[in-house]
Amino acid sequence: MNVLVCSAILCAGLTFAVPGEAEAARECASGAKVIKPVVLEDPGRWTYTFDLSWCAEGGSIVWAEPSVAARVHSPACRWVGRVEESIKQLPDKTWSVFDMSEFSCLDASGKEHGVNPWVVVTFHPAGAYDTSGDIAV
Repeated sequence: MNVLVCSAILCAGLTFAVPGEAEAARECASGAKVIKPVVLEDPGRWTYTFDLSWCAEGGSIVWAEPSVAARVHSPACRWVGRVEESIKQLPDKTWSVFDMSEFSCLDASGKEHGVNPWVVVTFHPAGAYDTSGDIAV
């Protein structure tokens, strides 16, 4: 199994678009596939939304573009950032992407506590996908 932690634009033949390059990467003759966004939240404090689009040509995934939108709704919280990202190709031409992010919030006593929303998406060249996610404290 090929496991990769991606922090660059190019990873195992997949192009990860960054702002300014996203439009070029989104070209897909077969039509880009997208997931229904995965939303995790602590109502009134923060919201984490994970999204993914990808392109498959000839039965193989040629690019994938994961994205995270973080919204802070309370002055007691702050967005720390994305703390872990990975993508791996599975044996059956399926791919899996993982993202874990972090928010930090003050409790009633003023002590800071971090929480980590995470999402895993397994996606297929034909467009099918499965998602799972939760909030690790």
